[in-house]
Amino acid sequence: MSNWKVMKLSEVATIVGGGTPSSSKSEYFENGNIPWITPKDLSGYNKRYISKGERNITELGLKNSSAKLLPKNTVLLTSRAPIGYVAIASNEISTNQGFKSLVLNDGHIPEFFYYLLKNNVHILESRATGSTFKEISGQILKDTELSIPTPDIQQKIVDILSPLDDKIELNTQINQTLEQIAQALFKSWFVDFDPVRAKVQALSDGLSLEQAELAAMQAISGKTAEELTALSQTQPDRYAELAETAKAFPCEMVEVDGVKVPKGWEVKELGSLMTIKRGGSPRPIKDFISDKGLNWVKISDATAEDNPFLFSTKEYIKSEGLSKTVLLKKGSLILSNSATPGLPRFLELDACIHDGWLYFSDIKSLTQEYLYFFFLNIRNDLVAQGNGSVFTNLKTDIVKAQKAIVPDERAIYYFDKQVKSIMNLIKYNTANSISLKETRDLLLPRLLNGELNG
Repeated sequence: MSNWKVMKLSEVATIVGGGTPSSSKSEYFENGNIPWITPKDLSGYNKRYISKGERNITELGLKNSSAKLLPKNTVLLTSRAPIGYVAIASNEISTNQGFKSLVLNDGHIPEFFYYLLKNNVHILESRATGSTFKEISGQILKDTELSIPTPDIQQKIVDILSPLDDKIELNTQINQTLEQIAQALFKSWFVDFDPVRAKVQALSDGLSLEQAELAAMQAISGKTAEELTALSQTQPDRYAELAETAKAFPCEMVEVDGVKVPKGWEVKELGSLMTIKRGGSPRPIKDFISDKGLNWVKISDATAEDNPFLFSTKEYIKSEGLSKTVLLKKGSLILSNSATPGLPRFLELDACIHDGWLYFSDIKSLTQEYLYFFFLNIRNDLVAQGNGSVFTNLKTDIVKAQKAIVPDERAIYYFDKQVKSIMNLIKYNTANSISLKETRDLLLPRLLNGELNG
């Protein structure tokens, strides 16, 4: 520990507060080119670096506020509730008054201070003051003393932790891409009906049924006719499956209940295709919350990660509360109906759900995978139908009355076949990231306590 020294943060960095213009004049924000970060931009943020927020501010806006232009590699810390969000600026930015930021002195490593602050959030929170809302003042942060090593040790610690976060962030990016691919597939097949429309267009152009099937194969695969010919030679099994998939789509569009759909497909209310019920909560809930017991799924568990799967819960309830709630098995699909409504999630654990969740049973004609992407696709419309003065609530009847396209079972089969492989990859990457986070969180306090040779 000879290379470590207890120092005030003011000895290693300039502490800079954020600010907001005294009025919300449009000229302070319209066409602004300076990223303006708010705590909301870091809510649920799982990356170390941030380059932009929801809004930009103009130079005039900066001049009319106490906000400053912060250089690249500034370490951002939310100093008002929620206290303790941390990120590193990957370019010049500014922040609102909910931040106290560290502009590090030369030689110090931004990534090290990112980890240092995250590991000491509890200390910072304990020093926050205020009667209406808690805040860490600039002076409190300046006077906060932490054990800080020399820059070479800082770098060694970063070299151990950063590869773990690199892999976690890469997994997240891959998962986002995979889910976008699956969403695009759902939209193409079941919203825009691209394979069907390709057949309809080919036949209307006077082409043969065989050529119409080829057009559908192109729509499904995104390949040209020449590329499909090559595929038939290099991957005959893949070509044959693609041909069978194309045959699952009709050659004609018809009108059903005022909606144009592929011939033979139906339009039905969800309530006629499944049983939809709400979860339940034992009351008063505080008497049933426990450190162990039955997994208790909260909306915050779903919003903490942008991921289709819920692997864990932060809270548990006592078994005595089981009669007043709903226990679901691993693999169940649930849908949030309050606070942040319209979020579908798959449970990766047996868990109890409160009345802020809907669940589904006795599903006919459709599958859980189809429903997951169906809910993602209609989420904005669903939320618009909700009600509530404080929170938007999706009544069960709203979801039951929602009309859905019911495709031919062969189209559902081929959709599930493709999507399940994508979802399994997402699940694998997520499990890998959870393991990496556990390793990182185990190493972090040890490394910051000086348990590193040198």
